Amino acid sequence: MISVSYLIGNLDKEHGGAQQLLYDICSNLPQDDFDLTVYHMFGPGTFASDFRKQGVSVTHLEATSNYDLSAYWRLIKHLLEDNPDIVHTNSPISGVWGRTAGKIASIPHLVSVEHNVHTEYEKLARLSNGITLPLSDVIVGVSETVSASYLPWERRLLPDSTDQTTIQNGVNSEQIKKSFDTSKRVLNQSTPFSPDDPIIGTVGRLTDQKGYKYLIESYPLIKSRHPDAKLLIIGDGPKRAQLESVARETQFIDDIYFTGYVPDVYPFLPNFDVAVFPSLWEGFGLTPIESMVAKRPVVATDIEIFNEVIDDAGILVEPKNPSALADAVSSLLDDHDRRAGLGEKGHDRAVNQFSIERTVAEYAELYRCLINE
Repeated sequence: MISVSYLIGNLDKEHGGAQQLLYDICSNLPQDDFDLTVYHMFGPGTFASDFRKQGVSVTHLEATSNYDLSAYWRLIKHLLEDNPDIVHTNSPISGVWGRTAGKIASIPHLVSVEHNVHTEYEKLARLSNGITLPLSDVIVGVSETVSASYLPWERRLLPDSTDQTTIQNGVNSEQIKKSFDTSKRVLNQSTPFSPDDPIIGTVGRLTDQKGYKYLIESYPLIKSRHPDAKLLIIGDGPKRAQLESVARETQFIDDIYFTGYVPDVYPFLPNFDVAVFPSLWEGFGLTPIESMVAKRPVVATDIEIFNEVIDDAGILVEPKNPSALADAVSSLLDDHDRRAGLGEKGHDRAVNQFSIERTVAEYAELYRCLINE
């Protein structure tokens, strides 16, 4: 049996992609072949109980900051006691902790998974991450976009013994689809909107990175062509108050609804007439793929990762451009057949190219190859 210890900054559901991916990996790896442990640096760990239900041991390191030496020492002690075959870190700060602690504890194999484009890291995180990446046996980018983003000085530091590869994230299509039967009821109970309303929907953390300001600014332009259209924003985050202020300035606040944090977003997806993702940058982008699983036509920004993930199964527009967003969304609201066609095309792309089964199989093979070296 191969023992793998994962380290992640936080294990909170509302923080999204990396946490969901880790859960999907842990819950789908064969239990007879792998013994799994998760360490999370910060609390409260709202996802922890879900991991434990899958038989995964979870330990909170109770770190109070990125520089908490007591928590760092607790990690080293756990690694010395557990002595896993592999430590698998998730960037960037947990990567610094896990790689250095793993070396101190003489862990045989270190896997560093990079979830975001390196140019978007804060300077100190970028520097500390880049300096310690050479400690890795394998560096995994969650997309070709991420793998191509390593800075020249980072690449020069990497020894020949450090392998680099890409394992694209995947989604659990069957799990997503199980929620669809309750979609109309959930919409009626959780929002002021009706399933009969033309709904423009989006899902994600309310941060500057996600570009929701530009989506909200596009809404009056959409309303001028589609007066009945509603805007549904699912998620929470540090920019919520600011975005609600922008929404009030549109004079259409009654037709814009912020749900706040939602534990299960999947039942909402079939209610979207158009799914919109106006991000300024991403390392991957699980939510567009989840919307594609629901056969929703997708409008997203023309950034590198969405070209990789969505390709021609959606409409890509210039970032930070409310007018371009409005034109793309309105064109889809005007054309039912085009919406349906893009929905089918996106569904086929999502389930065939971005399945969690493929992602998990590639990680399992990576772990086995390391052990058999």
